[in-house]
Amino acid sequence: MKDIAVVIPARFASSRFPGKPLVSLGSKPMIEYVYRACKESKISPHVTIATDDEKIMEAAKRFLSSEDSVRMTPSNMNTGTDRVAWVSRDINAEYILDIQGDEPMLTGDIIDKLAEETAKCTPSCPVATLAVWSSDAEEYKNPNVVKAVIANNGEGLYFSRAAIPCSRNGENKKFLKHIGLYGFRKDFLLNISNLKSGYLEDIESLEQLRFLENGFGIRVGVVEAELVGVDTPAQAKEVEELLRKKGRLL
Repeated sequence: MKDIAVVIPARFASSRFPGKPLVSLGSKPMIEYVYRACKESKISPHVTIATDDEKIMEAAKRFLSSEDSVRMTPSNMNTGTDRVAWVSRDINAEYILDIQGDEPMLTGDIIDKLAEETAKCTPSCPVATLAVWSSDAEEYKNPNVVKAVIANNGEGLYFSRAAIPCSRNGENKKFLKHIGLYGFRKDFLLNISNLKSGYLEDIESLEQLRFLENGFGIRVGVVEAELVGVDTPAQAKEVEELLRKKGRLL
């Protein structure tokens, strides 16, 4: 496996759920579950937690191993990708995995799949991400669930909040649900801020469309996984119960 490091962006402020990375699931903060999943992967990466908050920094210091680190970033950054890019300037790795801190159901094999796809990235296709098949009719219609459509070569054709692909006769059975984890060639990541935002990104409010609009490809690896992200306190309770049932609650 090529040289790959992990950055976990963890922002304290959230309109729907302030302090989300520190919410307790069982006896541990949510971000610790994400960190442990990264360390369980076969690549055993160096992990950096990038945060704008002292509380998150102090919590991270309590569970990080000695070879990993937590870094404070400016508080005025617009996106998690900006935060990842900021700390990646000082990381000696060819590839960077951007692992969101609100995915406590992640497992090491999911990280492995993202790393595998990222290692295949090229200058013309410098980004990798993941998706999972779903047949949930409510998720299909839900604009908060991002859908992916991919080509036969595994590259993304489009990502949308709309119900795609749309069946002409209304009998669509399944779709690919995008998982918001990314792998980047570091040289591309450090120059993302120079890419112009376009019409598609603005109207869909999906940052990955900036890459497609500027002519860069995105590899999409398909995994089998049950992932429930956390955006609200109610979802945190749901995830805590799922982790308990799976015997993974700490």
